[in-house]
Amino acid sequence: MVTAGKMHRFGLCLAILCWDGPASARVLDVGPGHTYAAPSEAARAAKDGDTVTIEPGTYYDCAAWRASGLIITGTGPDVVISDSTCMGKAGFVVQGDNITIIGLTFARMRVPDGNGAGIRAEGVGLTVKDSRFVNNQVGILASRPSGALRIMDCEFDGNGTVNDGQSMHAVLAGSLDLVRIEGSSFHSARGGGHITSNAGRTELVHNQLTDEADRMSGPIVRITGGTLIFERNTVDLGPGLTVRPGAVLMTGDADSIVVRGNTLLAPDKATPLVRNWTGLTATEDTNTIAGNAAAVSEGGSWYHRMRAHLAAIRDGLHHIAALAFHMVKGIVRT
Repeated sequence: MVTAGKMHRFGLCLAILCWDGPASARVLDVGPGHTYAAPSEAARAAKDGDTVTIEPGTYYDCAAWRASGLIITGTGPDVVISDSTCMGKAGFVVQGDNITIIGLTFARMRVPDGNGAGIRAEGVGLTVKDSRFVNNQVGILASRPSGALRIMDCEFDGNGTVNDGQSMHAVLAGSLDLVRIEGSSFHSARGGGHITSNAGRTELVHNQLTDEADRMSGPIVRITGGTLIFERNTVDLGPGLTVRPGAVLMTGDADSIVVRGNTLLAPDKATPLVRNWTGLTATEDTNTIAGNAAAVSEGGSWYHRMRAHLAAIRDGLHHIAALAFHMVKGIVRT
């Protein structure tokens, strides 16, 4: 999906000429011989609406971006942020709002907690274009309870892991308003999965999702509730030895599910493209499925929902018991 030429397709035209920001916005140049030698130096100086341009090279550096409305762009291919994390979180910790990152590579991010990310999105509104994420515990981790995450024409190569039984993913998104991923490729996973989203609306359009080494223990995409648009994706499950409920698993309370124009390549002919455990009927159309597998299957939905309901009751009873214990303990003391 992503080539070296595409890495800076948007280039400085988008970053400078097309940016209609505040009149005081500046261009901060990063690289050898420039005002700022490393991205972290530019991050400390950046103000709302600035554009940051980074020359090609490998930067063993991390940065926390606190200003809003920034455009951070590579000026050519092979702008690599590598092997360094800030705040025990990520190569770039993005705390400002409405930030766009273009044409960068994030490689080999590790933290002791097992969730070291190329980018950790903590602000409201992040767009990532024409970028690569290589051998990170997590490619992009978006932890905000609102806002949008947009990923376009990116490559995720060798991301994800399983740490103490907890799966990490190339893209791990919390309860955002919107997650949209389009024109991107996911391959060579090291475990975990490719995408997890708890967003109110998740749109996955025209992506390539592959488990060629059969390293993922279950679904390669996990969606919890909300709206799912799954359209024109190609999913390749490789040798098909892993037992999966589906290539995509959707649980929780759904508002809408659309599965349209996708291709599933799966030697394991029993694996459906989407396993729908929400109880809501999906809309499906013009999907190409290998063998006799279904595009969408609701098999096991009733059992799953019953277990989820019983678990909720159990947790509620534990909470009530804990409250009662503390009340009785307080009465005895008085």
